Amino acid sequence: MKKLLGVLLALTMVLCVLSGEAETYTGEAEGKNGKICVEVQVEEGRIADVQVTEQKETAGIADAPLAEIPAFVVENQSLAVDAFAGATVTRDALVAAIEMAAGKAGLDVEALRNAAVIAEEAEEPAEESADVIVLGAGGAGLAAAASAAEQGASVIVLEANGIVGGATIRSGGHLLVFDDAINASMDRNDEGLKKYLDYDAASFGEWGETLITLQEQIRQYLDSDQAGRFDSVEMALIDHFMKGSGKDLDGNEATNDFALLKAAFEGTNDVNEWLTAGGMEIQQKMYNAHGGTPVGGAAALISTLQSMAEKNGARIVLNMRGTELLVEDGQVKGVVAVDDRGNRHTYHANGGVVIATGGFQSNAAMVAEYQKIGTGLGVNNASTSPKTNIGDGITMASSLNAKLRDMGFIVTVMEGYHEGSSLGEFGKINANSQLTVNRDGVRFGDDTKNAGMGVAGTAYVNQPDGLVYFIGDAKMVNGLNAAAEGFTDTMTARGDWFVVADTLEEAAEAMELDVETVLATVNTFNGYAEAGEDPEFGRTKFNGKVEEAPFCIARGEAHYHLTFGGLTVDTEARVLTDSDDVIPGLYAAGDVLSGLEGAAHQSGDCITTMLYYGRVAGKNAAEAAR
Repeated sequence: MKKLLGVLLALTMVLCVLSGEAETYTGEAEGKNGKICVEVQVEEGRIADVQVTEQKETAGIADAPLAEIPAFVVENQSLAVDAFAGATVTRDALVAAIEMAAGKAGLDVEALRNAAVIAEEAEEPAEESADVIVLGAGGAGLAAAASAAEQGASVIVLEANGIVGGATIRSGGHLLVFDDAINASMDRNDEGLKKYLDYDAASFGEWGETLITLQEQIRQYLDSDQAGRFDSVEMALIDHFMKGSGKDLDGNEATNDFALLKAAFEGTNDVNEWLTAGGMEIQQKMYNAHGGTPVGGAAALISTLQSMAEKNGARIVLNMRGTELLVEDGQVKGVVAVDDRGNRHTYHANGGVVIATGGFQSNAAMVAEYQKIGTGLGVNNASTSPKTNIGDGITMASSLNAKLRDMGFIVTVMEGYHEGSSLGEFGKINANSQLTVNRDGVRFGDDTKNAGMGVAGTAYVNQPDGLVYFIGDAKMVNGLNAAAEGFTDTMTARGDWFVVADTLEEAAEAMELDVETVLATVNTFNGYAEAGEDPEFGRTKFNGKVEEAPFCIARGEAHYHLTFGGLTVDTEARVLTDSDDVIPGLYAAGDVLSGLEGAAHQSGDCITTMLYYGRVAGKNAAEAAR
């Protein structure tokens, strides 16, 4: 009977498709942050409509593919959507959901995947002029565009990706905030300040005068009955210097460019007032010692900057990648760009070109060539950033003898193997795992320190291929599902980077780890956990022995997060040559620069400096056009 009903149902479905009667079918797939559900309407054997009915994808990053791909599929009767750059996990999940619905409708899914896209008429290559050409529509590029447009300049922004926002929109959006009202609402921080009084200014080089000023500020605060916590630009600068100090594997010291950072930090309140005047609101609480967060996070920051730029006439061109700087009489006067169909376009700049193309963390070959922070990192490690962050700005400016600094300094983060999870999701895995091993199945350090930011000296960046396997038993599985309902099912649905099994042997084998080695490692670890002491690596806190089914292993990978090396600029955001001469007509801002973070990621500080120099670059390029 069941077989007969199945045949009848299939026959009914085919008849509906062929008869022209519209039918709606559902599909779903796991996106970046959860299920993406769709309803696909089929009429006369064609996809008539696609509606996304449920999704939890990141605002700003996923908006474009969620809005544009359904219309593309209907218009072209094709699932060949590779041209949609950015938010690739969301894109692929959306396509998988549509495929599921199309399959239910009896459509030829394979044909839809391979269907030729409706051809557009080839555009004549653009030959356009503007006062300012900005390369990149991330935070720095949009700040440059908004600033230049405010000066009355005509502005064209070329963005290689299919969406605006760059790496900024994938961040927390944190900014430096020096707000007296927020500080007054907090407790005094006397004890935390006393360490600064012990620092010796002589060991701080050109930062010494700033430290002396800070020490005097602190003494006055400690002697006063002032309510609230103490903070200052000087303290933020010294904190930045301390955190960013460090060497690469060859012993090279990272650059903290005092002049660049001092100017940006002193301009912080001006930048924040500019943003709030543009419609952005800052939360009335601190993110860290010196940082705050826009209401709505990075998406709100980018939305504000885009609105500020476009309100004053700036035009943003998506899927347009700058490839070559144009030079006339020794001055940069424009750029050659290529669109997503391979057409070349020429954009002339009356005042100047602003490079804001971001870092090169998505160019694994380039990172592998330059990075000097980990012996285990190479060309196979993935990136957390847009696929278009491949060093275009650095490459273009290098052809003009631009000065590069700190190219060996990068930072990684631990996430699921090849985009298996987000940073936040992997944080849950790290918090609930019981021990970690490398690809050889052995522990290599305190297991509680094998996630988060990876710089020179971090153990996991020296493991083969930057791979770390997070292992646990029922305690880990239960903890993950308590942290987020259905978490382990969601993770296993994304591929073979995450496994839950009845035995540890099965889990290890599924991860292609040497089973005997893993069993021996876990057995030794269980002894340490029982004793509460780890003689190998000094771990002091344990969350139980690994002994109760089900067992879980997550394959983590060091993902290239940010690159700290790049172009060198002066405080006017003008790009410098190896001999520290200004390259006329060329400005730069954002992650394409060097000297702003040092050896470690400075959350909060970095976006502020990026916006500050974007604003400076746009203003100066606009003035040069007059």
